[in-house]
Amino acid sequence: MNISHSIRKKIIHYTLLCLSLLIVFNISYWSYNQYSNIHKLLSRNKAVTENNVATIISKHTNLLTAISNDDIVKDTSLLLTQRIEIVRPYQEAFNIEILGISDIKGNAVTTYSDSIENISYRRYFQQAIQKNKLAISNLIYSPISNSYVYIICKAFTNADDSGTIFASVSYSEIKNALAYQENTSIRNAILNNCRDSNNNCRNIKILKSDNFYSSLDSKQISKNITNKKTFNYYTINNNYQLERLTLTPLKNTPWYLLTTINYNQYLKDKFTFVIINILISILASVGLGFYLMKKVSIITSPIDDFIKESAGIIPIQSQSKNDNIVMNHHFNNIISTTKDGVYCSRTNLLNRKYFIQHANTTIQKYLNDFALLFIDLDNLKTINDTLGHHYGDDVIAMFAQHVTSFFNHPTDLIGRFGGDEFIVLTNNYNKEFDLITKLQKLVVDLNGSVSNGTLTIPFSASIGVALTDNETRDIEQLIINADKAVYDSKKKGKNCYSFYIRH
Repeated sequence: MNISHSIRKKIIHYTLLCLSLLIVFNISYWSYNQYSNIHKLLSRNKAVTENNVATIISKHTNLLTAISNDDIVKDTSLLLTQRIEIVRPYQEAFNIEILGISDIKGNAVTTYSDSIENISYRRYFQQAIQKNKLAISNLIYSPISNSYVYIICKAFTNADDSGTIFASVSYSEIKNALAYQENTSIRNAILNNCRDSNNNCRNIKILKSDNFYSSLDSKQISKNITNKKTFNYYTINNNYQLERLTLTPLKNTPWYLLTTINYNQYLKDKFTFVIINILISILASVGLGFYLMKKVSIITSPIDDFIKESAGIIPIQSQSKNDNIVMNHHFNNIISTTKDGVYCSRTNLLNRKYFIQHANTTIQKYLNDFALLFIDLDNLKTINDTLGHHYGDDVIAMFAQHVTSFFNHPTDLIGRFGGDEFIVLTNNYNKEFDLITKLQKLVVDLNGSVSNGTLTIPFSASIGVALTDNETRDIEQLIINADKAVYDSKKKGKNCYSFYIRH
């Protein structure tokens, strides 16, 4: 059994527990911060992207508005081929790939080709004519540039039968506007409800040609776009990296913004911070643990030495494997053994040696007067010789109980001085008259008898009292004086008290 060892084990246990909690707190706090930062980053990304796309759309919208306000361009008396020639300078000035004009029936010509093509089946044409508002098409393949484009279509202003004016927006131009320069771990893409033969979003098919988007779930995304729902989900890409995909509507367009953030790339540098924090926590915890164990060893070494020495005198009896139980049991044995050396086991009163020690301390501590009572149990020898020692032991225990109940003030001290002798130190009285009254009651209270059924023997108390004064405050001298007073009580016939009188 070793206290230092037991406490060191506890220190290690709680240090590891605190360290674990600290690591969990660090990771949780860091994760929460990163989640908040990513949320802010995505919000910022959407705002920037919407602004960039809006700039492109506004450029084309302003162009179409300017053209639609041109009276010559919307003059239906002119042929479409004539009207498109008037539009051609706008194309060159604004560097637009395709500009086109249609009549109310959907017959259209473009700056790319003078041949008439019917676009009445196109959704963007129908929306522009029927709702008289700006319409944006789904992704359309352009044979001119061999790439994909969007078509922005607008009905002529204040001319219900004039048809529409439309312009192409390069998919690559939109794609460049989606690039988020502030963070390279983010990719943006535009999706719409344009379907291929497998009923999947055509944009996704185009996107998946890029390895970055190769792990996209085409059906899931198409379903959400069709149902006009936003969503967030996590996935593992082909490089086994964690990604978060967010699909949200893009303001003032029929499009959805698909944002993909690569967590591995985003957290690569930031994770170093939490690792450093954890390492610092580990080093601090280990350092604190060693410091505490060193301090504990200094404090508990004397206790361990004491236990080792005491074990040679009072054997360790507990068989438990729990050090706390063994230690508690051993200390209880030490206390019990020590108590037996201080108190009388029969009466639980202080023995002679420790009564004198405590009495000396009490007299020095309090400056008021004290009375020392030397109480002799009358007829104890007769009881032992006639009835037996077990009767005598019972009388002693009962006698001690009466004395203890009579002198119960916190400053009162009671001890067993010898076989039939008891001693009391008290200052619980105001005047000598009060003390005399108490002594009279005590004599009556200690008067009794014991019987074995056939024989009854009375017992009583002869009391000697010595008072402190200016000359006598030494406990040894007070005991001598009180003992002399006891003999005076014996001479009076016992069962009484006497005060010591200096001659």
